[in-house]
Amino acid sequence: MNLTVGCKVEWTESVYTPYTEGETSAFIGERTITGRITAEGYAKKTNYHFFTIHVYGAEGENAHEIEENSKIVRRGVVLYPKCRILATPANYAELVQEKAARKENSSPVCYANTKGLREGFED
Repeated sequence: MNLTVGCKVEWTESVYTPYTEGETSAFIGERTITGRITAEGYAKKTNYHFFTIHVYGAEGENAHEIEENSKIVRRGVVLYPKCRILATPANYAELVQEKAARKENSSPVCYANTKGLREGFED
């Protein structure tokens, strides 16, 4: 699935009790959020893909915590498993190609073994 800026998406995410140090958070349910991706980024240090989403609405467990017309940030690992694209921007194909090019050039260490870049280094 290629999520790009401008995509209208709907996904379901798990909701847990608030974190308390030394305790395990308990699963309390799921909520479904609908919104449009306004920005995306990739944190090389943590290998996380992040999306900024303009929220249209939310329903389900603790949906009141997600305000309509607010912006939230979610990691790709939260979106991808239970996400569906409701609409794409007119230049979607171009954005997907641009995203693929960025990924290809983002971190040579990720592709070091497949591209022969580890030659001369010990594992």
